[in-house]
Amino acid sequence: MVMLEQRTSAAPVADLVDEVDAGPATDEAAERRLRTLALSGAGVFAAILVGFWAWWPAGVVIGLVAGTLAVLHVGRAMQAHAFADSVDGLPDASVEEELREDLDRLRAELGDDWHVFRRAAVLVTRAQWASVAGLQRELRISTAAAQHVMGRLEREGFVGPSRGSRPRVVRLTRDRAAELEALMPA
Repeated sequence: MVMLEQRTSAAPVADLVDEVDAGPATDEAAERRLRTLALSGAGVFAAILVGFWAWWPAGVVIGLVAGTLAVLHVGRAMQAHAFADSVDGLPDASVEEELREDLDRLRAELGDDWHVFRRAAVLVTRAQWASVAGLQRELRISTAAAQHVMGRLEREGFVGPSRGSRPRVVRLTRDRAAELEALMPA
């Protein structure tokens, strides 16, 4: 029985001796693998840095092009949104009678200024710009008269509000200019 116990106890001791003997060799192999992995990672990182350093002008150009395209896309979307919020043309034929009554009322209010107002409304609709200086130049009227006409165009909904030094937004599309002329007799 003693021998059996010795054999049983001797076998685990032999296994432990094998594990202890294999331990340093395994540790060295693992350490070599870790060193190789670390050096490989550092090499890849260095290659990426060199790539960025060598190709940064291409990255700048790509960034500028992408940024410009993004600005143009956002600008077009904002412009489309602004025009969608504004009056998209004259009302349908069902409202044409009411529109004619409003134009007759406006003609009576303006009196002698009706012809200048009519020319200004058609001009800004065809040209798709509206500024006091432009009206003064194209209609050959004084600055005060151009300001008065511009204010009236804004109140009647032909143009948007003032935007500083930039031209105002014209709320009627260019293709509706002929229809506007027909609705606003001379």
